Amino acid sequence: MRVLLTNDDGIHSVSLQRLAHALIEKKWEVYVSAPDREKSGVGRACCLTGGVGVVSFPELACSAWAIGGTPLDCVNLALSHLLEGKMPDVVISGINWGVNVSIPTIFSSGTVGGAIEGSVFGIPSLALSQCLPGQDGQYIQKKIDYLAHEDLMKSVAVAVEKAVQYAEIIAKTSENVVHNINFPYPLGTETQEEMTVLSNIMRGKDASYPIYGSLYEKKGDEYCFNIRPNLSTPPPRGTDIDALLRGKISHSVIDLKRLC
Repeated sequence: MRVLLTNDDGIHSVSLQRLAHALIEKKWEVYVSAPDREKSGVGRACCLTGGVGVVSFPELACSAWAIGGTPLDCVNLALSHLLEGKMPDVVISGINWGVNVSIPTIFSSGTVGGAIEGSVFGIPSLALSQCLPGQDGQYIQKKIDYLAHEDLMKSVAVAVEKAVQYAEIIAKTSENVVHNINFPYPLGTETQEEMTVLSNIMRGKDASYPIYGSLYEKKGDEYCFNIRPNLSTPPPRGTDIDALLRGKISHSVIDLKRLC
């Protein structure tokens, strides 16, 4: 089996590297093409001006490149040039730090953006994300040391195991769709999966489920990203947010062909 890994947290992300090592141990042919630094929140942005740098990354025991661009750039360059025609059986983006749920959020997600690019090339793709303790936005904003959080790293270890299982199944059976999978926190080996739909969160007075308001809060003279969930209204049953709040793995399928 051949797999291409990317993410939006950067090639130095411990979750990406641990997933790469796990797949290498399974004797997969692993390629990694990931941003040379964090590119969270860029969605499907690409570098239109200037060149995109590509540097070999020898710290992984596989073919790996640190890309001076976005997750979309990473996947496109890998599939178009770096793999030299060796198309992967599956593209995996992640494991991301923090959830990627709901229609408004996934389209700004670099993690999902990278997986979508794999699907555009006709390859089944996985977008994997790990819930964080507390409120994701606040946790990410503070840049807490993930490695120092023992319980979180236990969840990540399980997420890596489950990611390998998903990759094995999807590479053999899936069409070229995006499987958007979010792992709850805490995550255990017995945590169950639910097939879900993306939460259709709207903003404003007609919102059916107003979990998100402003994405920013004012700090001095600036406005800083900080999602503050409003859980006063229960999410609709069967949605990705509903599954995560009940401690389940959320598995939503994004089929781009349905947009045609």
